[in-house]
Amino acid sequence: MTPSLRLVQSQRQTLAMTPQLMQAIKLLQMSNLELEAAVREEVDQNPFLTLSPRGDGRVAPKRDVSSSAVPLDPFATVAVRETLADHCRREIVGLRFTTKERAIADFLIGSLAPDGRLPPDTQDDTIVALGVSPADVAGTLAKLQTIEPAGLFARDLAECLALQLQARGDFDPLAERVIENLALVAKRDVRRLADVCQASEAAVIEVLSRLRGLDPRPGLAFDNTPLVAIEPDVIVRRRAEGGFIVALDTQRLPRVLVDSDYHAEVTAMGNQTATSFANQCMRSAHWLTRSLDQRARTIVKVASAIVSRQRAFFEGEAQHVSPLTLREVAQDIGMHESTVSRVVSNKALASPRGVFPFRAFFAVAIDAGDGAVSAEAVRAQIRRIVDTESATNVRSDDEIVQTLKNSGIVIARRTVAKYREAMNIPSSVERRRMARHDGFGSVGSRR
Repeated sequence: MTPSLRLVQSQRQTLAMTPQLMQAIKLLQMSNLELEAAVREEVDQNPFLTLSPRGDGRVAPKRDVSSSAVPLDPFATVAVRETLADHCRREIVGLRFTTKERAIADFLIGSLAPDGRLPPDTQDDTIVALGVSPADVAGTLAKLQTIEPAGLFARDLAECLALQLQARGDFDPLAERVIENLALVAKRDVRRLADVCQASEAAVIEVLSRLRGLDPRPGLAFDNTPLVAIEPDVIVRRRAEGGFIVALDTQRLPRVLVDSDYHAEVTAMGNQTATSFANQCMRSAHWLTRSLDQRARTIVKVASAIVSRQRAFFEGEAQHVSPLTLREVAQDIGMHESTVSRVVSNKALASPRGVFPFRAFFAVAIDAGDGAVSAEAVRAQIRRIVDTESATNVRSDDEIVQTLKNSGIVIARRTVAKYREAMNIPSSVERRRMARHDGFGSVGSRR
């Protein structure tokens, strides 16, 4: 068949990411402090925008979660150390992420444990919450594991040590075999390690000296960073007749005013160039104000859904939050999961129980016999059981399973072992050995 050129007409639907839409998305995932900086930049560039002083008595978007409200003292700003998540977000600026990869990266950063590792179920949670493939998560994770300090985003201790050796260029086959046998490393059984790794004791000792120079918990290095203030984006107040009222903290929100009179003066001059510029700036100003209003209402919707779903926690009836996913909140408010994911990023909520990041209210569910409980609640129970052990009563994983069953949580032994290892709690054999050698103390809290 002879090749030929043809003109074909077709129709298709695509989502065009206009600059205005991109701006709205960025505003949605900003914290109040970031939002203020972004708005000030827009005001500096747009002659028809001005900032109104805070505390002008305007009414903020709010919702009842259930009727006069009980007045509360203003929530004091809580000073905490700069988070590991903030550091990671700065580090990934130079990495090239697609829109999908950036959403995955934000989710993984928000899931980091204080020691810099990812909890056991994080990859599965990411796949379910964002609707992405395992390959997408694996590719994004590989990029995140390249940031400093080395060892962040590891899924266990072995991977954490391997990442640090790789960053130093010291990760050889013998080091890999030694890291695969960390149980023997903990026992300092050099002879057995040498046999298992098929190497000389001198070579094994050299690898062990390299391991001693590594940091098993690189995320904790940020404990000594300067204090920064966390300002809550949303305030939750208890109502006299039950339930809660959820409102934005307007004292910390910038209020933007559009100067229509000045726009009219400019266009009345009759200068075509000035009029074109003025109209463009006015369109940008109106889009910004609409985006800010939509951001405020969306945040309140998400916060209200969280409070409604976690009512037992806010009422003080539950020690830990209930299982909750981004999809459930998205279904409650009629929005996409990606929108909810952007809202919970960098946002904090002040309540009678304290100040919490939005993401703290999302917990993976596990089947516990009569019903589902959050993985965080199960981990806390395991930690409590181990912390109350005595030198003569160290519980095995089977005994922990039975103790949990007595309290209404029915899970498998392998689940207990998985969570115990994720919290760096030694096995019962190791805890007994530690108790015999250097006094029991708080063996369950050893790392």
